[in-house]
Amino acid sequence: MLMNDSAPPSPAQEIQALKAELQRSRLAYQMAMEMAQFKAGFLARAAHELRSPINSVISLHQLILADLADDPAEERDFIAQSYSAAEKMLGVLDQLIHISKAAHGTEQFHLQPLPLQSILVEVKNLTHLQAQNRNLRLSIALPRPEVYVLAEPHWFPQVLMSLVDLPIRLMQEGTIRLTTEAVSASQEIRICIEDDRPLSFWSEPLNLLHLLQTPSSHPASSTPLPSPGFSLLINQTLMELMGGKLEVLAVPSAESTVTRIQCSIPWVAGED
Repeated sequence: MLMNDSAPPSPAQEIQALKAELQRSRLAYQMAMEMAQFKAGFLARAAHELRSPINSVISLHQLILADLADDPAEERDFIAQSYSAAEKMLGVLDQLIHISKAAHGTEQFHLQPLPLQSILVEVKNLTHLQAQNRNLRLSIALPRPEVYVLAEPHWFPQVLMSLVDLPIRLMQEGTIRLTTEAVSASQEIRICIEDDRPLSFWSEPLNLLHLLQTPSSHPASSTPLPSPGFSLLINQTLMELMGGKLEVLAVPSAESTVTRIQCSIPWVAGED
């Protein structure tokens, strides 16, 4: 008679297995709830971003249709404002379409090794004059030339540009510092942006600002920029699609005026 070598699990082992399964279920439920809350916040922010320019267009058209413009010049100014609001609305829709397609796999992100130093040099070149014009101190510490990151060549520079451009637009005085750190244990590069943006930026509900934002337009562009909170959400989504993450590590308080945001992205060996 053949004997089965594997003994049935003891009651203690069964209890341990059930506890492990319960823990996994709890973690899965927590992740699902956090994702649902994030999506709800994102949709609320997107709806707000679209509602504002739509209301502007309607209001300005009502003024024109009611013949409330004092002269042709003022009527033309109303039309120009309406056109600007429509451009903003179109820009928000374009960003939502790109991110939605990437999230659902219908538009592929082509990740490739990118030289981080070159990207940060470009960011500095495009933002230092803005900072000077606003009497802000901008410091960008460049990594070694051989430091490469695995990212999407269009969106990753846009995210970094946005993270530097946003505090420049919000701040009246102070310093913006960008530093990089290579973390060998996790094979990632951490890019930290510290600035002295006003506390009022964080007055929105955290579920709308939670883990952050969208690529800013080119500094020379005349297209209206999305609001800071919405930009934060889009940038966080883009970083996740590239296998990275974006975290808010510190916000201004009674003890500190510093906002600290950390952007993490996979680190790859430099190309020859």
